[in-house]
Amino acid sequence: MFRFFGRLQLAYVGLFFAAIAFVAIYQAIYVWPIQRCQARGGWWSDKYHECGTPIPIWRFTGRLPSTPQSPGAAAPAPK
Repeated sequence: MFRFFGRLQLAYVGLFFAAIAFVAIYQAIYVWPIQRCQARGGWWSDKYHECGTPIPIWRFTGRLPSTPQSPGAAAPAPK
C-alpha cells in the first residue's frame, strides 16, 4: 500500500513539473514576444507571428499632417 502512495506521489510531482514546463514554454513562445513588440510600440500579427512597425499615412501620400487639403476639397457643398 505504501508503495502505491509513493508512486502516486511521484506521478503528481511529475505532472506538476510538466505543467510548469508547459506554462514556461507557452510564455516564451507566445506571450513574451507580444509584450516586447507592444512595449516598442509595434503591432503584433497573430497570423504571421511577427511584429510590424506602424507607418503613418503621410509617408505614402507625401502630405504632412499640418498641410491643408487641396482647394477643391474645402469648397462648401451646394444647397
